[in-house]
Amino acid sequence: MQFFKKRKEENFYDLLTRQAQMVEKGMRLLNEYCVTCNESIADAVIKAEDEGDMVRRILIDEINKAFITPIDREDLFKLSAKLDEVLDYAKTSVDEIRLFEIKPDREMCEVTATLLEMAEHMILAISNIERHEAIASDEAIYVKSLENKVGDICVKGLANLFNTADFRTIFKYREIYRHLNQTADIADEAMDTLLKVLVKM
Repeated sequence: MQFFKKRKEENFYDLLTRQAQMVEKGMRLLNEYCVTCNESIADAVIKAEDEGDMVRRILIDEINKAFITPIDREDLFKLSAKLDEVLDYAKTSVDEIRLFEIKPDREMCEVTATLLEMAEHMILAISNIERHEAIASDEAIYVKSLENKVGDICVKGLANLFNTADFRTIFKYREIYRHLNQTADIADEAMDTLLKVLVKM
């Protein structure tokens, strides 16, 4: 008699945590690239984005296969999509730094360090959804508090550029600052989704 082995189902909380870990990896590498201007680290950012895409593909595949999910399907998909978008912006920032052939300034290094801090606390927020809702909520709120810090640093960086740089240089830096600021906005939206998930649990 032939026995069929039951398919091992992935844990959605673990998959979301793995995605958040890939975001943290990408942000750590982005910050390191801004500090060192080492092109091999820039390549590693792009590779991390590809790895993050794979984790998301697995998660979406599991959503499609699952009869029941521990989190509302729409919320699960949205949270995963926002994490993916944060990592996409890390890659976009590297692409534009290379395209515009600029050297990251002090404020850009400070912004990416703050984005890394956001990513580190996103891991703590997501990894605690299942068993420690209060911790997950506190960490999500902390991540959201850093979004304004990123915006303030970006404004400061642009103000300094207007005092010293030509118009073309200002335009190049402005585009990268815009993407870095948008990265923080998306991380903030991801934590809004997480907080809504906690309310429903």
